[in-house]
Amino acid sequence: MKFAVIAAGEGSRLLQEGVECCKPLVQIQGEPMIDRLLRIFVDNGATEIVVIVNERSTSVKEHLEQLSLPVPLRLVVRDTPSSMHSLHAIAPYLREGPFCLTTVDTIFKEDDFKEYIRTFATADADGCMAVTPFVDDEKPLYVATDGGCRIKGFHDTREPEDKYVSGGIYCLKPNALDVLEKCIRGGMSRMRNFQRALIAEGIRLKACPFAKIVDVDHKDDIRKAEIFLKGEPVRRPVKIVGISRGNAYSPNLVDNDAAILREVAERLRSKGAIVVIYTEADFVEQCVEADYFYSMARGEAAISQLQQLEKDGRLVVNSGFGVANCVRVPMTEILTGNGIPHPESRIIRPDDTLPDDLTYPCWVKRGDACAMIKDDVCYVENRREAEQAMSRFRQRGIGVVVVNEHLRGDLVKFYGVRGTDFFHWFYPSMVSHTKFGLEAVNGEARGLPFSVGLLKQYADKAAWVMDVPVYGGDCVVMENGEMKIFDFNDWPSFSPCRVEAAEKIAGYIMERIANHIKK
Repeated sequence: MKFAVIAAGEGSRLLQEGVECCKPLVQIQGEPMIDRLLRIFVDNGATEIVVIVNERSTSVKEHLEQLSLPVPLRLVVRDTPSSMHSLHAIAPYLREGPFCLTTVDTIFKEDDFKEYIRTFATADADGCMAVTPFVDDEKPLYVATDGGCRIKGFHDTREPEDKYVSGGIYCLKPNALDVLEKCIRGGMSRMRNFQRALIAEGIRLKACPFAKIVDVDHKDDIRKAEIFLKGEPVRRPVKIVGISRGNAYSPNLVDNDAAILREVAERLRSKGAIVVIYTEADFVEQCVEADYFYSMARGEAAISQLQQLEKDGRLVVNSGFGVANCVRVPMTEILTGNGIPHPESRIIRPDDTLPDDLTYPCWVKRGDACAMIKDDVCYVENRREAEQAMSRFRQRGIGVVVVNEHLRGDLVKFYGVRGTDFFHWFYPSMVSHTKFGLEAVNGEARGLPFSVGLLKQYADKAAWVMDVPVYGGDCVVMENGEMKIFDFNDWPSFSPCRVEAAEKIAGYIMERIANHIKK
């Protein structure tokens, strides 16, 4: 069944009373009213949701466009003179079958709504109208019913047989929209006149009582709604912000990095989360706020913001502090300092003279950042080539480099998610997997024997000490079976195993969120 929300009003009384945000974004129990309705609709089997907003409510439009729901959301932007005209504007999208419609400011208990939808599904009627004995409206529409809760009429003033008032929630079948067309052609306006016309046209309506429905028209109504819902379980879905990696930090892997971010988003949505994705630049510029983040960002500004969010109690996967650890110098210090098998390494300033005891060939690598261009990682076979590499780093203004011994053996690339059974490894030489082509230095893998279980132990320990639970890395397997990890990265592309990795990453994130909520 389709569900629809009329959110095209001005909310003028709220504005006059000092409520600055647009009415649909007014929060009840920490959740915007429009989000609460959408969540409840999804929980009650919505196949599609239609929302109409006015042309001036740009913040509402932008908010809705950023939402990710497990069902289609159709947004109609149009100014209308009345709620009845708003319904007419979205009527073309509701003619395929029964639908449920409400205005954005109806606050009710979720169990009452669930029973209402169940009643409509089995009712021998053309429509079910939510009614309540609770009167809190300035101009209530009274509802006359018979002993079987069939609606006999709608009145502006209370009459003896009127036990209820209209609650502003309507479940109708498509024949009601034919009556709506007649009302529009007849120059009518206001939903109460449409409801009267339904009775006059012989549309069979049943009253479905709610214990209480609060309309949020005034600032004090927000307080009333909060009190009304106090004690009701907060069932809103988790909202997670995803942050993509800036292109400069995805050399030759832009599409692959974007693909894993999207795949994880889809898995999170399938688990009931609302996911909004920002580019790294937009995240920095807009100072995005949320409780939960998953991030592939690597830029200094983004990492700084993520670290501040974590200090403020937000959950970020991977941690901004962990990503900072993946810079070459701290990575080298952390891995060697925690007993992770690693090549012999020196940390040197390009301005300094090369030590005389360096063993060649070796690798000279940029130390103050992750590798972004091919020249950030240099394979050198002798002192002259090493001095040339140091000179180039010096000319680029790079203040520190790491020199790694060259390891002879099979180059192995691996991916993992700490705390799970997921671990994928492969020989990059056999699948043409390369970022800068430097894997060719070690040549074709020979299939030297090694312990995958031991490699996973090393990698998971590295993920722990580096604080990078979603990780990738590179190691060399030597002829004696010994393994040394020479590179460890935050959130790689997982391109050979994207689907399986995304499921494990999403599960890990949801588990971390559950633990975070318990705290």
